[in-house]
Amino acid sequence: MDPEVHSLTGAYVCHALEPAEREAFERHLAECPTCVQEVAELQETAALLASAAAETPPARLKAAVDARIAVTRQIPPIIDHTPARQAAPRPRRRWFTGLGYGLAAGMAVVVAVLGVRLNDQQNQIDQARERSTTISALLAAPDAHSDSVTVSTGGSGRVLVSRSRDEAAITVSGLSQLSPGKVYQLWMMGPSGARSGGLVPIGSEAFDSVLAHGLGDAQTIGLTVEPTGGSAQPTTTPVMLLPMPA
Repeated sequence: MDPEVHSLTGAYVCHALEPAEREAFERHLAECPTCVQEVAELQETAALLASAAAETPPARLKAAVDARIAVTRQIPPIIDHTPARQAAPRPRRRWFTGLGYGLAAGMAVVVAVLGVRLNDQQNQIDQARERSTTISALLAAPDAHSDSVTVSTGGSGRVLVSRSRDEAAITVSGLSQLSPGKVYQLWMMGPSGARSGGLVPIGSEAFDSVLAHGLGDAQTIGLTVEPTGGSAQPTTTPVMLLPMPA
């Protein structure tokens, strides 16, 4: 068996192998416990990252538009009982004109709110697609490796790293909610020190994921609790230290 077959675990998990290659790799799996374990880890990581990448259009979109409509003045049908040849008084025409302007302004507000919401939704979809593309490339990288640990305050963390791509995807799940004014912050830690890997948003989703580019000499992923907005350097003891596979 070609020694490079061991590097096909990521491509196998992503279903990127040709049928003949897939059959050959599955025969190899029957004789290689190391590859079996790595495939299992990558499949678990792929499932977690797929959940993190999924973006659901916000449910508040319809509620926001309905709320705006509720406060927009509604105009009843106007029935003109004036005889056909009798000209309407000038003040009445101005009143109708004012109502028309009010209706147009109200509809403009609704359209503007809807446009902003739809634009935000499209941005979320674009970000999800970009995230999914990056994660797929990481999984398919020949040197893709993953590891996981438990967070001391509750929850768990997992990293998928490719040194050849100089990228990593860090996924956390089940993190405890923090008191107001506090946030979780990731750190890339190595011989040259610690540098921020970004803030970890804790929302209603089951999983939260952060993509890191430019790994440098980082050997460990740290997670600390910091003031809102984050810190330039860690100010508390890490609640998670996740070894980054070499």
